[in-house]
Amino acid sequence: MKKVKILHTADIHIGAAESFLGNSADSRRFETLITFEKIMELAARENVSLVALAGDIFDSNTVEPRFADAVFDKIAAFPQIKTVFAAGNHDPLDSSSPFLLRSLPDNLYVLGVKDECIVFDDLELNVFGRSFENAYLKGEEKLNVLLPDNGYINLLVQHGELKSDLRSDYNAITPSFVKNSKMDYIALGHVHARTEIGKIAGTYFAYCGCPEGQGFDELDQKGVYIGEIGKGECNLQFVPVAKRSHIHEKIDITGVFSAEEICGKIVSLLEEKYGENYADNLYKIELTGEIPEDFEIITAEIASRLSDRLYFVKVKDSTEFSCDYEALALEPTLKGIFVKKMLQKIENADPSCKDSLEYALKLGIKAFNTEVKYNED
Repeated sequence: MKKVKILHTADIHIGAAESFLGNSADSRRFETLITFEKIMELAARENVSLVALAGDIFDSNTVEPRFADAVFDKIAAFPQIKTVFAAGNHDPLDSSSPFLLRSLPDNLYVLGVKDECIVFDDLELNVFGRSFENAYLKGEEKLNVLLPDNGYINLLVQHGELKSDLRSDYNAITPSFVKNSKMDYIALGHVHARTEIGKIAGTYFAYCGCPEGQGFDELDQKGVYIGEIGKGECNLQFVPVAKRSHIHEKIDITGVFSAEEICGKIVSLLEEKYGENYADNLYKIELTGEIPEDFEIITAEIASRLSDRLYFVKVKDSTEFSCDYEALALEPTLKGIFVKKMLQKIENADPSCKDSLEYALKLGIKAFNTEVKYNED
């Protein structure tokens, strides 16, 4: 039975800046572009017949011409690969879209703002989909386009939000829509976290996620789906492609008593866990464990010491002082009075409030010993 090899990608957001990177933000934008170029090179090496771009390739339609030129040039460099694009909410097909203002490669096919079908007879493949026309798009109950009666493989390329109903501004795609679509595979975009391949009735579907993370709320492995689809078949594999990963790592520093030792432990653990290229990642390091009351952790110092060893790092202090609260409560000091009153509150509190009061006690002890920083979480 006929099969076709595809590569499914989305949400590259070329042109987006991770502003927290400071001086490295601009070079990071180019890394995202380079990752797209590597995706196209991967497709060529793997003899992919079609690349499904499920929206938000650009972070906005005001992306600099140099980025748009590079994207279209890379697609044109592989004329044997058909590339189908469904615009997303970040790069809709409005009057400012690079996909409407520029001359496009012959092998790039842009889906319109109404449901349509592009037939590739040489691949025995029908590709369906529609693009956002602006930043918002209402979902639909079913595809508003006739399926050709040709027996070909049916692929839907769609940027949208999987929902139980149509109450969404981002092209809601419901289980009933999937069930009734008569697609063999739905290549989804919009959600930045990859999902496993799902199946409803005879239709397979998945989000491939974004190939490069955009912040520390996107910690999963980043890449693309690649493989064969056929009538009632889906053999796609996830392939990591990200140059860098965003990683939130909690490190217990109990028993470590200097900033230099803390940095040594951090680097050692990261190298052990992430291998020889550990320094290329972006890290949020959260320090945990117990420290003596007279030991002040200065996160700026630790981040500075690590800055020449890691591409990017920010440090959060979640340590606690090792305290004998009962002994402290007996001290005739302001700290002792505070601890005594807090212990009484905790003892008499409703169980639902105890965690908050215990946290307040620990925070109060820290305030007596050092400056309490704003908790970003």
